Amino acid sequence: MTMVVAGPASSLTTTLTSEMQTYYDRVFLERSVQEQVYSFLTVKKTVPKNSGKSVAWTRQTAFTPSTVALTEGTNPTGTPFSSTTVSATLASYGDFDAISSLFEMTSIDTGLEEKVATMGQYAGEKMDTVLLTAMVGGGTRQYAGAGGLTGVSSTDVMTVAELRKAVRTLKVAKAPKFEAPVGKVTGGAYRGVIDSYSWYNLMGDSAVGNFTTVNIAGSPENVSLVKDQEIKRLAGIDLIESNNVASLATLGASSSDTGYISFIAGKGAVGEVDIAGSGNYRIIHEPSTSGGVANPLHMYGTIGWKVDAYAAKVLNSSWLVEIVTRP
Repeated sequence: MTMVVAGPASSLTTTLTSEMQTYYDRVFLERSVQEQVYSFLTVKKTVPKNSGKSVAWTRQTAFTPSTVALTEGTNPTGTPFSSTTVSATLASYGDFDAISSLFEMTSIDTGLEEKVATMGQYAGEKMDTVLLTAMVGGGTRQYAGAGGLTGVSSTDVMTVAELRKAVRTLKVAKAPKFEAPVGKVTGGAYRGVIDSYSWYNLMGDSAVGNFTTVNIAGSPENVSLVKDQEIKRLAGIDLIESNNVASLATLGASSSDTGYISFIAGKGAVGEVDIAGSGNYRIIHEPSTSGGVANPLHMYGTIGWKVDAYAAKVLNSSWLVEIVTRP
């Protein structure tokens, strides 16, 4: 990622030194990454520059085991490989806002830093939502409780039982687990992003195998999770929380029944892609002195962000479970 600066290097009110460029890069990225939660569920792919806008993932289809024995002295006919190809189209994202030349001349550095951080948050939330939108409707939908196949009622909230049901779906579909993080003794697991409402309901779940009981019966470290209200791993799923939630309106018995989606994924269920070497996530500062005929009096500069090329796609709907619950 690079900070793009135009115009003559006259003073710190109109341009940024190399040291400040690096610093604002970091401010932007740190704030942006904090907002990108759903990438926790993806496998990432980087493609070379100048390779076109279309990107494809190819997945080999597993063989169906047979109980037929070989015939003595006769070769079998053989079973051909089969595969599924999923494609996505790269697109650019970004936005900017104008900053007056008076602000550049009079603002202390913290003013610009906060604007860069705010742009970072905007970029992170935007790209997180792009990924979230790509996932909604692309997985296997699971309606909580007694909601049936089409909706949820007021009591159909997130429970450990719903998590176990999602894990069962993934296991039956032979979804692979994500590897254990480096340094962890425990093995790999599925991954999930739950909404804040689901986090609240899981904390209050009183059924067998609930969060509190499982951790208190574990180790002193697990007891601290209860005190800190950190779920982490539950029912074979590494869980994180997001308040960037996809909702489904008009579910269940009445139009007021709104469901919220939590995602449980196996490795390879969702793919993200960007272009190698493009400086994909970057903050761009154009000082007021960089204006042409559109800015003849150098009245304003701009601060913006850009992602040159990005795409996200559900690669296997059987390996992504969308749990719809009530808040």
